[in-house]
Amino acid sequence: MVKIVFESVTKVFKRGSNIVEAVKDANLQINSGEFFGILGPSGSGKTTTLRLIAGLEEPTKGKIYFNEELVAADGQVIVPVEKRNVGLVFQTWALYPHMTCFDNIAFPLRVKKLAQSDLDERVNKIAKTLGIDEILYKYPREISGGQQQRVSLARALVKDPSLLLLDEPFSNLDALMRDTARALVREVQQKLGVTTIIVSHDPADMFALVEKAAVIVGGNFKQIGAINDIYERPADSKVASLLGEVNLFEGEISAGRFSSSGLSLQLDTKASGKVILGLRPEDVRVGSTEPDLVHLGKFTVLVGSYQGGAFRITTKKDSSLLVFISDVPYKAGETLDLYAKKGHMKVFDQAGELVGAA
Repeated sequence: MVKIVFESVTKVFKRGSNIVEAVKDANLQINSGEFFGILGPSGSGKTTTLRLIAGLEEPTKGKIYFNEELVAADGQVIVPVEKRNVGLVFQTWALYPHMTCFDNIAFPLRVKKLAQSDLDERVNKIAKTLGIDEILYKYPREISGGQQQRVSLARALVKDPSLLLLDEPFSNLDALMRDTARALVREVQQKLGVTTIIVSHDPADMFALVEKAAVIVGGNFKQIGAINDIYERPADSKVASLLGEVNLFEGEISAGRFSSSGLSLQLDTKASGKVILGLRPEDVRVGSTEPDLVHLGKFTVLVGSYQGGAFRITTKKDSSLLVFISDVPYKAGETLDLYAKKGHMKVFDQAGELVGAA
C-alpha cells in the first residue's frame, strides 16, 4: 500500500488568455491503507487533485510523493501513471461495449501480457469476491447498472493496485443502488487494505465510507480531518453547507444576545458584533421537553415534505426561514414553538469563519 504526500502543490490551467488555479498550494497527507475522501462542489478542483495523484496531470508547482519516492514535481511527471500501480473507477464506468465482462476485467492484465492461466485465475477470483462471477460472459448492455459498477470496480482491482481512485463512482446510481454500492466498496477496501481515495460532491459518500476527508472549495483545501469532526466543527459556513443542510441567520451579538430578523435569543458565547448563526435542522426541537434548549420563538409552518423516513419541515418567522427534521408531519399554517440544542449552534464571523459554538 502507499502513503501520498502533497507539498505545496499548485495546478494551473491556461485556457486562452485565462489562467485558472485548479489546486492552490495544497499540503496533504493520505496514510497507507486509509480510505480518504475529497469533498467539494463542481469545479472545485477535486477531480484535478485525483488526476495529479494518478499521474494524469503534472503539478505546476510543488512536489508529490508516494511513500518516500518523488513521483511528480514542478511541472513534470517523474513516475508515469502506468508505473504507479493505480486502479481507477470513473463516474461513467467506461466499460468497452464490444467486450464481455470477463474481457473488460482482464484488459489491464492483457496490457501487462500476463500469462493466460494467471489471468484467468485473477479475473475469476476478483469476480467471485464482488459477486459477479455468473455474468462474466455477458456484455455490458446485458447487465444492470449495479453490475456494471461492479465490473468497473473489478477491472480496477484485478491488477492488485497499491492505490484505488474513485471519481464520483455512485452518481449514476439510484438511491438504493448507491447504498448497496457503498457497502460493497467499503467491504472490499477493508478486506484488501488498499489505500483508497474517493472524490465526490455528495456528503453521504463521505459519511458512509471514509476515515478522513478534505473539503476543497475553489482550489483551496479548506479543512482536513475526521468527517464527523468537520461536520460538528466546520472551518467556515461554506464547509458547513457542503457537509449537510444548515440554517444560516445573519445578525448581531451584543452581551451574548443574538438578534436578527425574526430571532432574538440569549447565547452562551463570547462572540460579539456582526455574525452568522448556523443551526443544523436535526438540532431543532418542537416544544421544550428536553433539557439544555434555547428558545427560538414561534414559527409558522410553510410546507412539509417526506424524505428518507422523516419529515423536512420549512417554517418562517418574520423574514427568517428555518428548516428542521421531524418524525411527525405538520400542516401548513400551524404555529410551532421551536427550540435549539445548546452547544450545537455554530457562530461564524462576517467572513464566514467559525469563531465558536453556542
